[in-house]
Amino acid sequence: MYKTIHGVYNGNTWEDFCQQCLKRKHEADGYHEMPHTFKGDLGIEGYTRTGVLFQCYCPDMEYDPKKLYEEQRDKITKDLNKLIANQKELRPYFGDIKICRWIFITPGYSNKELVRHCREKGEELRNMKLPLLAHDFDVWVHDIEFFAAEIPIILNFRQDKLDIDAPKKKTENEIADWKTKQISLVDNAVKKHGQRVPTTVTNLDERVNKLTQKSVSDFLNGDAMIRKWAEKYQDQYEKFQKVVDQFEKRVEEKCAVTNGNSNQLYDEIEKELRVKIKNSFDFLDDAMIDRLTYRVMADWILRCPISFE
Repeated sequence: MYKTIHGVYNGNTWEDFCQQCLKRKHEADGYHEMPHTFKGDLGIEGYTRTGVLFQCYCPDMEYDPKKLYEEQRDKITKDLNKLIANQKELRPYFGDIKICRWIFITPGYSNKELVRHCREKGEELRNMKLPLLAHDFDVWVHDIEFFAAEIPIILNFRQDKLDIDAPKKKTENEIADWKTKQISLVDNAVKKHGQRVPTTVTNLDERVNKLTQKSVSDFLNGDAMIRKWAEKYQDQYEKFQKVVDQFEKRVEEKCAVTNGNSNQLYDEIEKELRVKIKNSFDFLDDAMIDRLTYRVMADWILRCPISFE
């Protein structure tokens, strides 16, 4: 099994996912699937009328970068050899179409040498001057992000959920460094969390500091997650910002008229926010909805749209 931010895949589920994306992405190019049940595996999963062939591959597990490269490199070589060996069997499907590209689709790759291998294999096949291939034939590698526009639609259709997380969690040192540079925001958080925690509890300062640390961590890691989301799905991100900005006005109004328990108010806002995000983005995984909720709540605590006075 191979884990991506868009789900976990094995060979069968990856091929199924790719077929759905290819049929949508290349419908105008006359995409045709090549089922393996008919005349076996000819080295391609499908092709377009514009002369592009596709072959899907998902690793059996999450290998280390060196092993992953070797598995992907060998798979490319093996399947291109099938393309060479099966020219006569493939010709009736293509007619007069000359193959200009052979694209290897894999969930992800971590070694730039794979791109070099593709270039070298493309040059090798061009030099063979095979009648099936165009003079500018080339070999490319695509990862899951080449389906960025199709992923939300396919996942929603399949009732799968999108889950994007921060590429790398902030370390304790990075969080501490940010706190020294944003003293006023940290002071806001200390004050707000101090108003949430009953003054009669033991270790009051320790509890407030722990809540403050969580807010800063949720804010920083949430920001990294949102930036990654925005890079891939700008329209979704812009909608998210509008939803949050509109709901922030509701929060400020709610805080202005309350005379109840501060922690209870915090919990009410968090619950309402989570429901709002879930209803607005029903294709998101619950774990991502939680992280978005925590990030927005942390932002409101740091900047003070949430006020307990």
